[in-house]
Amino acid sequence: MRDAFFFLSLAGLGLSVAGFAGLVSAFRRRDEGWTRTELWRLRTIARLSFTLVFLALLPFPFFALSGDEVLVIRLMSALVVLLYVGDIVAPRFDRDNWPSRSWLASALVDAAFALVSLVNLFVAQTGLLELALILRLLHPINLFLRVLRSFEPRVVDG
Repeated sequence: MRDAFFFLSLAGLGLSVAGFAGLVSAFRRRDEGWTRTELWRLRTIARLSFTLVFLALLPFPFFALSGDEVLVIRLMSALVVLLYVGDIVAPRFDRDNWPSRSWLASALVDAAFALVSLVNLFVAQTGLLELALILRLLHPINLFLRVLRSFEPRVVDG
């Protein structure tokens, strides 16, 4: 399969981003509580990152089984579209963590990103699959940056 290094590198990046969630929780003092939103973000960072790891690794067994790179690109693109549909629909059942306005913005971004993979179902381009997987990395990174913004450890001066 072409671009194997890219897929392996992206799997490593996904694993690294998942580790950031553990890093944030490790530096949190035990006497500090967590808000519902902070917990949701940490869990979602891990879920999305590990999902990306598996998405980046799945082309290898699919290609080994089929030997057809175009088929693998189409299968992977279909999986990415299905994951985005899940990302759009699932928060509607979790209204405690998703105010309707932020859900709409997120759903529109996810729909735009899903469009890349939907187009790729027809054109079967490796580059579009790679772009779609990179776009999947944006959501957990964005959540990690939001967690960092809310993280306010006690500061001890000199």
